[in-house]
Amino acid sequence: MAHLDLGRAVRGVDALLRYRYGIQEFTDDDKLILRYSTALAGREVRLSDGTLVHAGDSVLELHFWNEHLPVMPSEGPSAVWANLMKRRIRQSLATVAARLDGDRHLDAIVALHGSPTFASRLGAVQMARTAHRFGFDLIAPDGQPELHERIHLLFDSMLLWGLTWTFNPAGLRSKGLLRHRHQLWISRAKLLGRFGGPAPSRGQRH
Repeated sequence: MAHLDLGRAVRGVDALLRYRYGIQEFTDDDKLILRYSTALAGREVRLSDGTLVHAGDSVLELHFWNEHLPVMPSEGPSAVWANLMKRRIRQSLATVAARLDGDRHLDAIVALHGSPTFASRLGAVQMARTAHRFGFDLIAPDGQPELHERIHLLFDSMLLWGLTWTFNPAGLRSKGLLRHRHQLWISRAKLLGRFGGPAPSRGQRH
């Protein structure tokens, strides 16, 4: 019963946050693992392809779709699971590119970013390697976090732990509670150059 109550509470908080930040789906295809929201860049960021994102520019924020993430084996990540994740990410980014190319409401978007988590220094190295494989730049936060930012990180880590426990419990293996976030950035032009072209059409919304 406690398991069900906690899972229900986590799903409820997740739904409230999606509503609060305007997170939407590109498609209802259960093989695609990204959602999005629109926002204004909060800082200036120079990307590796030369794109300069100014504070206040329109950006697309990418979010993992927890219910659609491949379930990790109970013994931990395997080569089969990792390859499936790569395929799902590529499919999802192709769908993102198709939406950017075809939706006039997104013409002002200059770059895209996401804030995945990792639990250790080794996790950061793996995150950087994976980010570069898909064309993203891994951008570290500016300076040391202030007290209110550390408090926010603690509550953010608790929510992430709850989401992982609810949707993909094997992902908690050997990981502590506290997580860290780095921002992954890619310019609109680079994303379209790498992933543009035909995208999965099943269930795509126009």
